[in-house]
Amino acid sequence: MCANLIKKLIYIVFIWLGLLAQGQAKTINYDGNGNEEWKKTGVRGGDVIVIPDGEYNNLKITIQGKGKRAKPVRLKAQTPGGVVLTGESWIYYYGQYVVVDGFDLKNIKPSVYKNKLRAPIANMKPGASTEKSADMCHMCILQHIRIDQEHNDALADDYRWVDIYGYYNIVRHNYFGAKKSQGRVLQVNLKHADKENKPANHRIQYNYFASRNEGEALDNGGEALLIGESSRQHVSAQVRVEMNLFDDASVAGEPEVISNKSSDNLYQYNTIRNTSASLTLRHGDRNTVQYNWFLQDQRAGSGGVRVIGKDNVERNNYIDGAAGAKGETEGKTYRTALGMAAGYSEADDKAHINGYQLSVNNVFDHNTVVRSVQPVMLSAWYKRDQDMTRPPQQTTFTNNLVMQMGYQPLDEYWVKGQSISVDFTPESQYINKQGRPNVAEYYPSFKALSGNISDWAVSDLVKQGVRIDRTTKLKGCDAFATGDELFEPLNGAGADLSLMAAPLLWQQQMKSAKLGPAWLNGNWLDEAKTYSACS
Repeated sequence: MCANLIKKLIYIVFIWLGLLAQGQAKTINYDGNGNEEWKKTGVRGGDVIVIPDGEYNNLKITIQGKGKRAKPVRLKAQTPGGVVLTGESWIYYYGQYVVVDGFDLKNIKPSVYKNKLRAPIANMKPGASTEKSADMCHMCILQHIRIDQEHNDALADDYRWVDIYGYYNIVRHNYFGAKKSQGRVLQVNLKHADKENKPANHRIQYNYFASRNEGEALDNGGEALLIGESSRQHVSAQVRVEMNLFDDASVAGEPEVISNKSSDNLYQYNTIRNTSASLTLRHGDRNTVQYNWFLQDQRAGSGGVRVIGKDNVERNNYIDGAAGAKGETEGKTYRTALGMAAGYSEADDKAHINGYQLSVNNVFDHNTVVRSVQPVMLSAWYKRDQDMTRPPQQTTFTNNLVMQMGYQPLDEYWVKGQSISVDFTPESQYINKQGRPNVAEYYPSFKALSGNISDWAVSDLVKQGVRIDRTTKLKGCDAFATGDELFEPLNGAGADLSLMAAPLLWQQQMKSAKLGPAWLNGNWLDEAKTYSACS
């Protein structure tokens, strides 16, 4: 009897020890020299995959793991920033609760896999279906990564640096440098979200998107960030883009530094500096743009927020020095500090998913636009192939401050030298590329129009809601101690600076707190600068 009991106890102990061993986290070390595809699948929560410090050429790392919130799978450099990946290296990761941390990618170029150019970083299984989320990442984090420079062989390629798929993923504290080639720096892909009818719910936070203008001027496709695509504009993506710095971050010739092509996204507390482009709600509805800085320093082609679609909200944004279409041709009138386009005719809208949809019920409230050559256009006709006959309807334009402060707005016939222009009415008969006259079907309309202040002439269609003030001098100061002269609101009009975070910086002598990789930004843990009102 006793012998049998002892045997049972020993058996139970062995089973218990086996289960305990299975539950213990492991450290998995890479022991190669690069020039290979290195895969680790079935990695469990708590396991850490370490790439030893050094430089690795053409090392393709693929990780699949199933972590937990409290015990994620970790793929990391031995020392943050100590692992340099070059050439056709990639990092592909998928599963759930996977954290990728601390790598430095440079002299990089895309890989050709299954006859397609592949991004160096993506959170899905290489070559997997983009219509199903099974082989994508869920609740994963990409952080403290630098990707900068390109191999000369990549400069003629059209490819992306980072592809994001799946659901509830975070991209934070990364440095995205001078991508000279065609293609976006970072793209959020939504084909699977469309097929599965789920919001993506990603977070893109505290990243630095650096200058792209060391290469040749490009045209469409040179954005820093794209969320969705024209054919997915109806998808409720619910992506949050916040506390990122875009500095000279779109390629010359590309009008969009951020291109929104989906719905229900939030853009807040970002800073766009010295960039020849705008944050553009190109497609999609119910998006919100708030508490963002556009400090453009009269950069050619620079703008603020451009809106197409329905039920979008633009509030408490601060736009300074947007040069707009100064020196450009008629077809560049979309480069404005605040603007909306006229929509294609109903027939052309149905025929062209990538066209200009009718803009209805958009809100512009408590924004500041100062020293901008092309300030506000609330109904713009563009010289394009299709008929653009439907001006925006039911616009809310309230409590905005639009002050030229000595900068004269463009005086071309399509903007009429006005600080707040409502172009394209039934009297505006423009000729499209087919030689047909484009005639507006109706006048732009407003749901609410009040409390706005300007120091320059405005369209007759907004005079009832705009007070002209040419005598008051705005209060200006370095309100956040960042070196930026900022101007306070006036009599309730304009952005409330006290609601905004400090403008973000990346300078040798001063970098904004918590921006970019901790190993690259020496003051990453410093406190953010706080607002101090102008006296």
